[in-house]
Amino acid sequence: MGLDIGKVSFRRLRRDHLPQLYEWITKEPPATRFWGYMQGATYGQFVQEFTASIKGKDPTKPYIIYYEETPIGYIQTYQWDDYPGCEKYEELQKAAGLDVLIGAKSYRNKGLGSKILQKFLKDIIFADSKIQFCVTDPDVRNTVAIRAYEKTGFQQTRLVDEVLDEPRPVMLMRLGRKEVK
Repeated sequence: MGLDIGKVSFRRLRRDHLPQLYEWITKEPPATRFWGYMQGATYGQFVQEFTASIKGKDPTKPYIIYYEETPIGYIQTYQWDDYPGCEKYEELQKAAGLDVLIGAKSYRNKGLGSKILQKFLKDIIFADSKIQFCVTDPDVRNTVAIRAYEKTGFQQTRLVDEVLDEPRPVMLMRLGRKEVK
């Protein structure tokens, strides 16, 4: 499948996207392992978790990734310093955060992850001139994500046991505005 990154777009998450997002996050083994969302939670709890972001009451900005008119994944960004606990990490100061999930099986393992990241960094994150860095924190076991981030230009900064009360070892990875490909 020759995928054209020009056909990828990002649309803000809406309530009608939640059934699909719930399926991606809770039913697929790769997502279930690495996304901390509501392990074993009900759909109602899942909806409640995302409602504040949808309404703009939570600082996380959630998006659905589309390929042409097909929803294929989820991506979100936030300012690390909007969340208590980040002050312990120098590299998180004045930095945006980022998480991505390609949920549609037929779009995985096609080399699309790093291209989606590049486009999102240019179109969304670094469109804000105040943002100079983006820092992500993939689970250390998520080698596929780490490779995609490295292909995008992210550099590993350090391994930490937990970030923001999520008790899992993660690799902090950082990319500066000037390093976006």
